[in-house]
Amino acid sequence: MWRLPSPSFPGESGGTRGNATACDSNLCTWWHDSGEVNTKTRVQPGNVRQSHRYNVEVSLAGTDDFRPSFVYESIPRNGNGRIYSPWDYPNDGTLGKDVDDGISIEPDVGITMAWSQFEYAQDVDVKITRRDGQSLGSTSNVIIRPSSTSYSLSTSSDGGIIIRVPKDDRGRRFSVEFNDDLYTYRSDGQNYVYSGGDVVSVEPKNGLLILASAFLPSDKIPRMNNDNTKTMTPGPINAGDWGDKPILYFPPGVYWMNSNPQGDKPKYGENHLKLHPNTYWVHLAPGAYVKGAVQYTTSSGDFFATGHGILSGEHYVYQANPASYYQAVKSDQTSLRLWYHESVGRQTWHCHGPTINAPPFNTMDLHGNSNDASVRIADYKQVGAFFFQTDGPQMYPNSVVNDVFYHANDDGIKAYYSNVTAKRLTIWKVHNDPIIQMGWDSRQVDGVVIDGLDIIHTRYRRSETVVPSAIIGASPFYMDGKTPDTSKFISLSISNVVCEGPCPSLFRIQALQNYRDFEVKNVAYPDGLITGSFGLGQSIIPYVPGMRMELHVENWTIRGEKVTMANFQSDRLGQLNIAGEYWGQWSIE
Repeated sequence: MWRLPSPSFPGESGGTRGNATACDSNLCTWWHDSGEVNTKTRVQPGNVRQSHRYNVEVSLAGTDDFRPSFVYESIPRNGNGRIYSPWDYPNDGTLGKDVDDGISIEPDVGITMAWSQFEYAQDVDVKITRRDGQSLGSTSNVIIRPSSTSYSLSTSSDGGIIIRVPKDDRGRRFSVEFNDDLYTYRSDGQNYVYSGGDVVSVEPKNGLLILASAFLPSDKIPRMNNDNTKTMTPGPINAGDWGDKPILYFPPGVYWMNSNPQGDKPKYGENHLKLHPNTYWVHLAPGAYVKGAVQYTTSSGDFFATGHGILSGEHYVYQANPASYYQAVKSDQTSLRLWYHESVGRQTWHCHGPTINAPPFNTMDLHGNSNDASVRIADYKQVGAFFFQTDGPQMYPNSVVNDVFYHANDDGIKAYYSNVTAKRLTIWKVHNDPIIQMGWDSRQVDGVVIDGLDIIHTRYRRSETVVPSAIIGASPFYMDGKTPDTSKFISLSISNVVCEGPCPSLFRIQALQNYRDFEVKNVAYPDGLITGSFGLGQSIIPYVPGMRMELHVENWTIRGEKVTMANFQSDRLGQLNIAGEYWGQWSIE
């Protein structure tokens, strides 16, 4: 085992120690010597943005033998500013004023999101301290979300907080928040405001996520050798460097796409990894940090993204489009996804372990014959999704998704396809579109199970139905000229949902087809349903002629009080505004 000394932090007074991992069979942590503390501008290409506020150390429980664990950081727009073309940097403001990229007051407020990751197989203690040496206070100053899972907390003599994290074969993904570091988002009904308005969310100003992963199962570790594996070297990635072997492996280190290798001033954000058809497996080692995006072209029946490394879109502009020189030209077909396949067939994408940071657009799509595709996603994390259009990954027919964390600013969980199971999902939602999306087109969907959804934050800035400001939503048609299809129906089950903080409406649904056997069970709003001047808490289901709304809600509580047929009304506890034409088709108990 390779060890970093404790309690010194590499890159501070103790000096640098390299892009290193400290691993044994019980615990694996990692470090980058190129951490750059910078909350304003783009970091150097070979550097990793390091938390300006937090240090994290991890020890096997009770041993007091702490190892430093690198604390990454993401900031809105990644320090690039509002730019249209990747070559505009460092000039700011080239993105047209009529383009809303989803970011408004966040840079002025100083919103950041940090995270630290490790692998573990035994109970561990996670110690958090402030880089400036100030105390984090007592344990009463700490909030851990999701709050549905409790942790043992203690303080340390150096002003830190110690969290005991039990062994969990599914891993743990949680937000550590401090009462003296919270920002209150207020809205005037259209946009966030610095004062006045209604409170729509209370969130950390300096977010910190702990992403504790079990070691990878053996079937998610490729069997690598010199014949079948291209092993990348940390540093710039020039076109074609990734070769044509079946497995592409990124060891610990920092990598970045370099689209102008011969020039005096290399350009960033103008290239991505379009893999050779032979390549079907991308493996990111713990401590690998890749600034780029991955496009598969394989026809292999199973293709993979595995490992506890990080894929970051921080160099790309909002809605970067490879068909338009990676400029901010939105295209649902060609704008850049961090994970993408443009001609998928009867194939399954296996994604186990990676973290993605700062996506510039939809985070994952498999285009082609996507009705024949499926996914298996586990222990997947999405952070720094401040831009609009940063959806959660697609769930194609016969897919399984479990144990994930999504920070998202668009449709978080997409219920577009049949026979999908999604369990143990944690969502931190920004303000665009619902958490569960069922709309945009008429769909025939059956056999969808979403069970165990922890929503730790929402901050909708306005009451909307086209992009529903709701937990469960269905938007109207995306394309013009379409009409609802009375021959189709959606049937699904949503259960064990907890929404923390000020919460928006439960439903905003435009019925583009019938809803049959639509069951929503065990929903808790422990901190309350928003009431205010612009109706953000009101569920809205308008009547669509010819459609049925066979919705059954069971055990929805708001601050512990159950919503029933006696108090569901729009001016009472549940704030449900369901068209009268649906009366008798739906129920709540």
